[in-house]
Formats: sequence, C-alpha cells, structure tokens
Amino acid sequence: MRTVSRRPRIRVDALLGSILALVLGSCSPGTVLGNDALPPDVPDPTHVQTPDGALAIYRGAISQFGQAFGGHDGDILSGGILTDELQDGLVGLAGTGTSGSGWMFIDARSFSNSDATDFTYSALQSARGQINQALGALRAYAPNAPVALQGRLHALEGYDEIFLADLFCSGVPLSTLDFNGDFTYEPGSPTDTIYQRAAVQFDSALTLATDSADVMNLARVGKARALLGLGDYPAAEEAVAGVPDDFREAITYAAGKELSSNFALSAWGSTSLPPTMADREGGNGLPYRSSGDPRTPSAFLGSNQYGVPIYRPTQYATDGSTPIVLASGVEARLTEAEAQLHAGEPTWLPTLNALRTDGSFDTQQDPVDATKTDTLWHAGSGGVPGLAPLEDPATADRRLDVLFQERGYWLFLTGHRQGDLRRLIREYQRNSESVYPTGAYAGLSGLYGIYVNAPIPQTEQLYNPKFHGCLNRGA
Repeated sequence: MRTVSRRPRIRVDALLGSILALVLGSCSPGTVLGNDALPPDVPDPTHVQTPDGALAIYRGAISQFGQAFGGHDGDILSGGILTDELQDGLVGLAGTGTSGSGWMFIDARSFSNSDATDFTYSALQSARGQINQALGALRAYAPNAPVALQGRLHALEGYDEIFLADLFCSGVPLSTLDFNGDFTYEPGSPTDTIYQRAAVQFDSALTLATDSADVMNLARVGKARALLGLGDYPAAEEAVAGVPDDFREAITYAAGKELSSNFALSAWGSTSLPPTMADREGGNGLPYRSSGDPRTPSAFLGSNQYGVPIYRPTQYATDGSTPIVLASGVEARLTEAEAQLHAGEPTWLPTLNALRTDGSFDTQQDPVDATKTDTLWHAGSGGVPGLAPLEDPATADRRLDVLFQERGYWLFLTGHRQGDLRRLIREYQRNSESVYPTGAYAGLSGLYGIYVNAPIPQTEQLYNPKFHGCLNRGA
C-alpha cells in the first residue's frame, strides 16, 4: 500500500529543541554540547544576556507556543482530527493503494502508527522548554521589564500542560530544562497530576500579573479549564466569576509564512493534502456543516487530487493569518453553565441563552415561502447573530448533550473538543463509543479503533531513562 506524503517535515525532537533553547538562554555551551567552542550555526549566548536579548527570548517562546497550539501538526489539528471536528483528507480511499500518512491513524483512533502525533508532542514539550528559558532570562537580564510578562509565560505553560493532558495518555513526563543549569528528566505524570500542575502555573500567573487585566483573565479562564479537568466544578465557576463577557485572548499568526502561520495555511493550502471539516462523523459527531450553525461556517474548497471533497472552516483564512482564540469570556460563561448544571441549578440554561441572544429579534418574510415569517434573533454576549434561545430538554442526559453541543459550537477548532470528550467519559461516565466517532471507517481496518487519546512517542523512551510508557490509555 502506497503512503502519501503531505509535505516534507523536519523533526526537531523535544529534547533537542530544548537544548537549543538552553544554548540561546545563556548556559555554557560546553555543558550542553560537550564542546569547548560554539558550533558555527549557534549564536554567541552573551548576545542575549541583556534586557533586549531577554525580551527576544520571551517573544521566541510566545511564537513557539503559538506553533505548538495552532501550527501545522499543532494541538488544534491533532485534537480536531482525533475528535469529530476534522477528518483525514484521504478517508474513503481504502483499497485504492493509497493510505494516509499519520492523520488517518489519528482520525481512525487507531494509533498503530506511533509517530502519528509525534510532531505535536515534540512541539508542546519544546514550547515548555522555551517558556522556562524565557522566564529565567527575564529574571536574570531584564529585572525592570513588566512582571506581567512572566505572568503571561506561566499562563501559557499552564495551557501547554493542559494540551498535553488532554491529547495524550496518562503518563506524560514533565521534564524540565533548568535555566542556566541541566535538563532534569521526570517520570510520567498521571493526567490529574498534570491538571493540578497547570492550575499551579495559573496561580503563579495571577500572582505576577496583578497590573495586567488581560493576563489575569487569561489565567482565570485557564485555571477554570484545569479545574474542570479535575472535576472541581465549584472552584472552576469561582475562578471565572470576574472574567468579563467581552474578554478575548487570541494567538496571532503571520500570513503566508509556514513557520509562523496558523494551521489553516498548512492544512488548507493548495499544495497540501488537507483534512476536511467533519459532519456527523461516526454517527456521534456534531453536524458542524449540515446544521447551518453560524458558529461553524464552512465552504467547499474543491476535491483533492484523489477526488475526495474538502470542506474548510471559513472562520480561518487560507493564508494562515487568522488569530486563534485561546481563552475568552464566552468560555468563562460556558464554564459557569456547566458548573450550574452539575449543581442542579436552573440558571444553566439562561447562562447559555445569554451567550446566544439578547432576547430581541427582527422578522422578515421568508425568501422561499411567502406564507412564512423568519425570526432573526439578535446576538447575545457571544457576538453571533441568528441564534434562537434554547429550550430545556427536561432530562439530565439531554441537558448534558445540549451543554456539550454548545461548547462544541462556541469553541470549534480552538483546541477544546478533545478535552471535552474525555471529560464526558471520565467525569460523566459516558461510554467512549457514544462520545467519539465509532462504527464503520472508510480506511485502514474498516472500523474506528478504541483509543481516546494519543500514545507518547517512542522517542521519549529513547531519551528519558525515567519514562517507561503510558500509565494507561483510558480517558
């Protein structure tokens, strides 16, 4: 069977990326590389041992986080394909002599290909290393820089750890690259331990960023997300209580530049084999396209060279320049609604409806049927017009369905869906086959697999003597 290569990619191992960050972060190159002289392609570390150099390392860490979050093979793309948001662009070609290269294994929940999410894992771990170098550099060389910069870095590290906990199996090692020191290997951490550690990162951000409302709100929403992962609903609701409706923190990207664009450029460019926006995938997936919901707009891009129809999410421009929302007031209100529903409070539905509409509307004659009148609901605090208020479905299971459907639409392709589906299994005792796409799969073995998360790449075991594999593959 012929394997299709989407584009050449250079793999930078998480450890190697961290070592390079360490060199740039001012450690002695001899300690890291075992050489007395710097290699010719490595900058002199003394050039960054200044306030400007520390700020350059800070900006580099922000950029690395952005690529781990929304770049090619980033968290959003891998999580979207594993869940019901995206499908591999070669699905349906089984038996034609063509198979996917990585993405199909994620899409089918198979993971017999251990490298399927290797690049995502490497990018996330490298981002952690660079964030820690930036923190050290700011403290050592830019003591007069706003301390909120350190707060932002702690918040981003918290998000990075949430992404690792959401996407990968229990047992992710959180090894550290110590500033001006050594690389410290760690054994695998259980998923709940990683969420707890992320919450501590957000607490550090809140302590350091008291003069920055944006960083404070970023940390509040992130801490609530970690607490939802731990099943602590009252604390999650409390964490976001002060986040305003109009808060929005987005990661920005550059148009047309592969190394600094969001995943839309690499995934939906004319020279690649992109995934396609899914619709009712595996019977359990949301109808992102066919629902006509204005929060998940789509467009038919055309068929790829194998004749597979490709739909793209039009919320993202194809040049890769669209900012991707990391945290928002919308997410804060969704967190409150979930906590209210979990506590049996009737306010959960008004909280959701306040996002959808302010309760006012216009009417107009239906353009197709002159005997009908269309109601045009005005936008609520979520800022999307055309969403009618929801009605109470009256049963506990259906209420939960409505809540997670709203999360699926409001947070579409922002890196939340994988964590949400795992929470439905872990915290709400849903069966995995009722949550993830299941049944017949037009590729590989012909059926969706059983996995709800990704394995940790084998390269981690090669480099890390304390890591011995996943602790478990459950939610």
